[in-house]
Amino acid sequence: MDKSSLDTPRSCTRCCRGSATIRLSCHKKDGAPETGASPALPKFGAFSLLFLALLAALLLFPPAGLAAGEDPVAYGLKKKAQEAFLAGRYAEALADNLEIAEKHPDSDARRYAVQMLGTLYENNLISVGKAIKWHREFLESYADPQQAPFYKEKLAALEKLQHQEQAFAAYQTIRFADKGDQILVEQFEALLARHPDFLMKAEVQRELGYAYARLDKRSESYQAFRNLSGSAGARFSADDRIAYQKAGRHWQVTKVWGGIAWSVVAALWIAVLMMKPWQRLTRASIRAFLIWALLWLILAGARIPSFYAINSTGDEFLFPAAAVYIAAAVNLPVLLWLMLLTRGKFWQTRPGALRWFSPLLTLLMTTAVCYLFLIHQPDGAKIMDAFTAKYRHWAGEWQSREGGETPPAGENPVLLPEHREPGDRQGRRGE
Repeated sequence: MDKSSLDTPRSCTRCCRGSATIRLSCHKKDGAPETGASPALPKFGAFSLLFLALLAALLLFPPAGLAAGEDPVAYGLKKKAQEAFLAGRYAEALADNLEIAEKHPDSDARRYAVQMLGTLYENNLISVGKAIKWHREFLESYADPQQAPFYKEKLAALEKLQHQEQAFAAYQTIRFADKGDQILVEQFEALLARHPDFLMKAEVQRELGYAYARLDKRSESYQAFRNLSGSAGARFSADDRIAYQKAGRHWQVTKVWGGIAWSVVAALWIAVLMMKPWQRLTRASIRAFLIWALLWLILAGARIPSFYAINSTGDEFLFPAAAVYIAAAVNLPVLLWLMLLTRGKFWQTRPGALRWFSPLLTLLMTTAVCYLFLIHQPDGAKIMDAFTAKYRHWAGEWQSREGGETPPAGENPVLLPEHREPGDRQGRRGE
């Protein structure tokens, strides 16, 4: 035991095991010297420093969304105007933006307010004169060099529409009403009927073209885009051209070729009926037809479960369940036509001609009926395009095979040196 431990009081020895600060106070109490000891920090010194640092940060950096020097009143009005505009309360948004523009001319929010005033007066609360006023102020005071051409073009278009403000207001109301495509096309058609000289007629025709396409009315869509392409001064974009071609293709598939298919079906039925097949109908032929029809329905019914078992995940074209039953039923008139064809009076003295022509006529009738069935499906035009592409692919493969040279029978072609395998005897013989 050393001497220092003997000089320390017992009570102080117990507390000195804890901390140096307590040990210092104990020594001071007992008259120990204070030299070499550091004074303790104030009780709340660290918290005071932290508070001062946070206060300095708040003073140096403004809250997020509020720029340095921004008018807090104008900023609050801007936020209210944005919320009102997004909620569709356009009158409220207009009032807030007007207050910013008129009462806070030096605020940063005024740029946004002026721009929105032009937009509101142009699109929502229609006033062509006021829209021109605020668009011009934005162009002269705030527009970037990249924005200037756009606003100059907008101002030129609005100035031309000042004497057609009623038609323009109706056009904008229809555009932003969001009541569905059917109501949109009806109102746009009525607008063109009331204002045939509307300066934005091309824009109306463009809206009609896309709306009719969404309604799957391809003929009307094709006609609208056709009118658009012929409109004087209309800008026919690449997207418009693609939509026009798509609608035209659909119109060609459904109307032109569909009309030809209907004509073929009608002509074949007329030709069969002109042969007066009922004069040669017998109970045996009628019974045979009923048996064949029943067998066909049984076969179609047996295949329906396999249709539902098909995994159609990832398929581009999907047939509705009703299409399967329609396809089964559509074949019955074809069977009836075939039975009447074979009983025609015309073939009574020409049995050889019946054997030659009946397969061709049946194939023609079946093809026409199948085509009509496909084009009346939801994706009928796309299905026919897929068939056409596949047919062209097969035709190209067939032509390429016919164009290649076939070696004589019993002989193998001589391989060129670069195509020979090492040790190829035939190649060595060919050399």
